Amino acid sequence: MPFFLRNDARNWFRSVEDDFDLAFDMYYLCLIPGLSQGEKRSLPNDRTSELVSNFPGAYQSRGRLIVGLFLSRELEELAVDFNNREELHKQVSGLVDSLSPSRLSAEGMNRMNQYSFGGYEVLTEWFDERPRSLEGFLPHYYRKLNRSENS
Repeated sequence: MPFFLRNDARNWFRSVEDDFDLAFDMYYLCLIPGLSQGEKRSLPNDRTSELVSNFPGAYQSRGRLIVGLFLSRELEELAVDFNNREELHKQVSGLVDSLSPSRLSAEGMNRMNQYSFGGYEVLTEWFDERPRSLEGFLPHYYRKLNRSENS
């Protein structure tokens, strides 16, 4: 199963899209606020665009870290008792697949996409307007993310 980006997220980033090396950059910028805020959304396929099935480019070496961030949030959301090894193993094994290019099961990928979809909602709450330049957007993104983590 691939990573999906919301069509409205791609539109929101349209002024800076050419500054990204990969379309996955937009996905990642949506994913992190979604994970940070525990915000998930489901969307029909016709409102999304398929990206890739694995972590591309520079994200490839950081894929395990991204999956770890996802698992941490998802296990917290599921209120998994980390002392209960059976429950922990059951939940983690339902979300990961070591043979998958992304290291996520179909269910894990679906849930990660939901965090990215929800993260876009967070971005539109954080920012009054869409980004016009990466140089202007990224410092504000960083500050908003830090504030949300410290709240």
